[in-house]
Amino acid sequence: MQLNRFNKWLFLIGFLFPIVSTAQVNAVVFGKNRVQHKKFIWKFHQSPNFNTYTAQSGVELGKFVAQVAEDELPSIENFTEYSLQRRANIVVYNNYNDYKSSNIGLGSDWQNAGGSTKLVNNKIILYFDGNHEHLKQSVREGIAKVLTDNLLFGDDIGEFASNQALLDLPKWLLDGYVAYVAKPWSTEKDDALKSAILSGNYNSFYQFAFEKPLLAGHAFWYYFGEKYRVENITYLLYLARIYKNLNSAALRVCKIKFKDVLKDFMQFEQDHYIKEIRQRRNAPKGLLNITEDVTKNDYFRFQASPTPKSNNYAVVEFKKGIYSVKYFENFYNAKILLKLGVRTNQGDINPNYPIMAWDGKGSRLLVIYWEDGKTKMFVYDAVAHYKRFKQTIEGLDQITDASFMLDANSLVLSAVKNGHSDIFTYKIEEQKMTQITDDVYDDLDPSFVAFPNRVGIVFASNRPSGSAPNKDTVLPSRYRFNIFMVDVLNTSKEKQIAKLTNLQFGNARYPMQYNPTHFTFASDENGIINRWAGFFATQRNGVDTLVYVGDELLHNPSKKEYDSTLVAWRKNEPDSVGYFQVYKDSTYTFPITNYQSSLLETRIAGNNGQVSEVRQEGDYKFLYKLKVDETALLKRNVNARPTEFMKKQIDAKRASEGKAIIYNKKQVVDTVKPKSTAIFQNEFADEKPDTLVAVNKLLNNAVKVSTLSKSKLFDYRLKFSSDYILAGFTNNILINRYQPYGGGSGPIQLNNGNDLNFTFRVGASDLMEDLKFVGGFRFGTNLKDKDVFFSFMNNKKRLDWGLTYYRSNVSNYFNTNYNNELVTNLFQGNVSYPFNEVKSLRATLGVRSDRGILKSYDNYSGQPDPNALAYKDTVSRYALARVEYVHDNI
Repeated sequence: MQLNRFNKWLFLIGFLFPIVSTAQVNAVVFGKNRVQHKKFIWKFHQSPNFNTYTAQSGVELGKFVAQVAEDELPSIENFTEYSLQRRANIVVYNNYNDYKSSNIGLGSDWQNAGGSTKLVNNKIILYFDGNHEHLKQSVREGIAKVLTDNLLFGDDIGEFASNQALLDLPKWLLDGYVAYVAKPWSTEKDDALKSAILSGNYNSFYQFAFEKPLLAGHAFWYYFGEKYRVENITYLLYLARIYKNLNSAALRVCKIKFKDVLKDFMQFEQDHYIKEIRQRRNAPKGLLNITEDVTKNDYFRFQASPTPKSNNYAVVEFKKGIYSVKYFENFYNAKILLKLGVRTNQGDINPNYPIMAWDGKGSRLLVIYWEDGKTKMFVYDAVAHYKRFKQTIEGLDQITDASFMLDANSLVLSAVKNGHSDIFTYKIEEQKMTQITDDVYDDLDPSFVAFPNRVGIVFASNRPSGSAPNKDTVLPSRYRFNIFMVDVLNTSKEKQIAKLTNLQFGNARYPMQYNPTHFTFASDENGIINRWAGFFATQRNGVDTLVYVGDELLHNPSKKEYDSTLVAWRKNEPDSVGYFQVYKDSTYTFPITNYQSSLLETRIAGNNGQVSEVRQEGDYKFLYKLKVDETALLKRNVNARPTEFMKKQIDAKRASEGKAIIYNKKQVVDTVKPKSTAIFQNEFADEKPDTLVAVNKLLNNAVKVSTLSKSKLFDYRLKFSSDYILAGFTNNILINRYQPYGGGSGPIQLNNGNDLNFTFRVGASDLMEDLKFVGGFRFGTNLKDKDVFFSFMNNKKRLDWGLTYYRSNVSNYFNTNYNNELVTNLFQGNVSYPFNEVKSLRATLGVRSDRGILKSYDNYSGQPDPNALAYKDTVSRYALARVEYVHDNI
């Protein structure tokens, strides 16, 4: 009863407070939020050119990034023709969700008027999605971005400000240049460009660049380099900087105007891709389940029901920041199983979550997702129509893929732990996890298989072989993805990993069982991701013995090695002895499709010999459910000819190996080489075969000094640097504050009394932008009225708080004969609690004092008047309070 009475009084006070208060607010601050779900403990590797920062469980990622950055820097500097001027900072997050919670790049905390200059601070922000090749490309993009900004806009404040004001280059052009430097072209980009060009939606390049700026910019530079030579790419940007005009630069390099270059690009690509899709068939023999338009909403991770005659499927829909896991029965009856995210017009798609997988019978659907800083899961029972086994999966940084094993209680996961992507098995009911692989290589797309005499897990990995070295100096991004299989019946620490494919170009992904003797996978070896199949055979090849003595592992040791190891460890017997069956495997792989566009997704559809395929043509994605193509397996005669892009890759590799790329097809009349009758000596007479290939092999095989030997690991200490500088003539409000309300009489003084003021503000923050200091001053045209303020903000934890001090001097504020001055002091504190990225509750508390001072000077007579000294200073004190709910999703 007392609590209800207290709530009534509290409601009455809150309702009457705005009525009895007399104040005027001048502005309301909106903005996005970053939600911190955990405390980051940072360390950094300091190498010759980079400081690489990583949080807990990310030291291995820091080692990789530090090595890649140092290795890739020389080639990027050579291409951009510009060198890194000082050591750059790289911040690496363990996963996408940690990256989204970072305060780095939260946004400007000043009103952009009068001109602002963002200092070039050489900061590169990355996250790991489970694929080291993607991380390597992000490192190259970051380095290229830093060098490009410094090259075009300068490295100091004055040069940056002048160049940014005069050089107006399209954003798609600069972003495309950075993407090109990171990776000139790829099969994924080639397929995306083909889909866009052949969709018929773009009549001009500018329309294309408006809809897809990054793809358009990247494709333009690739086209420009192929037609006008790669050396002229950076030269064109140099001329654009010198002339401050793209047309003048294009006329110098291409001999035509820039708009004509863009027009030629559109025509060339259209003719190129029309020719490219000839003699390719894009309609697989199977059941078309669904077609989705992706112009407004994106649909991905389709999961077709494995039941042969079922039309049910599940899909993830992404719309303006909202993820929805939808389950469709008979195409139309939709049920939302999960809804995540916040509605916003900005944002990118999570590379991993949500994850879905059907069990073999099609009765249960697994859903794994990320929420509130944790990896969660549930299993939807499609028969009983309810969710079961709602759990939180602990001990993993992130999960990249999952699938069911033989029963509905066992899962096989591809997950990241301590910076490494490995294979795990997980028992749902027992919540027990077992690690299968443990090395530096990326193990993705796991799937359970059962062949005659062999049961295991097939997966895609960038390891060069099944027994590749496992060291922190090994860079897995150097190798392409192939298909491997690990024996799950072997419970020892050492697993036998068999290599099932050996691609010369492209990558192999998404392996799964096709029939009792074949497996299938997706490969872009010909430039388009097609379906491939492999025949698998195995036979027993003896039993291996593993002897564990101390920290040493002996594999089939000899008696001498066995005895010497025991003596070295001063033991009479080994710690343990293990045995495992060794198999001799053989495979034969071949393509079974020749599509016009690449496979985007493919999943196994149960144990009934079915697979699903997702492809995109224009603005539509198509989901197919296919049976085993026995005819293709029998004939093995599909000719998936390479695309033009892949032909260039093949020729480039052959040329690097010293092989011919053009053959003389004319018939040789006489095979007997006539004896030379030349009597004059020349410099080519005794020329030996080209030794360039041999020299390159020696250089590649030469032992290089590891970057890790030249780097050191340190604990992070607070490191502050300039964040921004704002200077100019403005009439903006310096800070957000209340003003006394005069009952309608007189103007509300929002500034210091001057209509035009000179403002100078400077901000400094630590490297992670968790702590910020902002200070500034302003004075009017009469040089008497001035403002000064200092602010501190702490955004390190989820609850953000800050302190602000403000002082203002306004002359002749009061309407009297005497010269007077109003001195205002404001002490203010603020707190903010974000509910998510767009919603927050904010509170501000402050104390303000206004001191009115009369001076001994008569404004009307223009003479001193000592009578003003008889009046005491007037002092008004206020308590300020404001609570606001902010929703900003623009």
